[in-house]
Amino acid sequence: SLASAHLRRLTFDDGQENLDGWSRDGQWLYFTSSSREIAGGDIYRVRASGGMPMPASADRFTNEFAAAPSPDGKSIAFSARGNGPTQWWRRGHSHLDESEIWIERNLSTSGYEKIVDRGSKNYWPMWNADGRSLFFMSDRSGAENIWSQPLSGEARQLTQFKAGRVLWPDISLDGHTIVFERDFGIWTLDVATG
Repeated sequence: SLASAHLRRLTFDDGQENLDGWSRDGQWLYFTSSSREIAGGDIYRVRASGGMPMPASADRFTNEFAAAPSPDGKSIAFSARGNGPTQWWRRGHSHLDESEIWIERNLSTSGYEKIVDRGSKNYWPMWNADGRSLFFMSDRSGAENIWSQPLSGEARQLTQFKAGRVLWPDISLDGHTIVFERDFGIWTLDVATG
């Protein structure tokens, strides 16, 4: 706990593991691990109290990363393909960065649905509080910006940056505000007003 400063290790694998996020109920931690993946990473979840990590997505030949559990805890959104967090940033477009965003609708049946197609870097999916749309970072406009994507419908660009990077975005529980790093500062975005 934060009050006691007690630390406890939850995973014990030899591969690189990146923490992706918490479930809304605080019971699960989602993370990406390279320990059993040929193409980069798979997404796992482990109870916050400890225990055996369980695969949430595990396509052995596809890099999967940046998991975002849905508000109801029944689905996850994640980025797939591309090099993800292992690719060094370079100015301008690179086909190595091109990634998609998928949803796994029911964690127990492993049914996947592509929400955002390739052709650009599409990274860090975040659920709106109602669970009917996603926000994410994409460079499809030429620069990295925040976009909104209904689960059925067209994507819409929310920020209008012409250059620079948008890093590590995260959304508030009520779905009203996204925070992200840009130009060595922390920025906020009101998703209703832009």
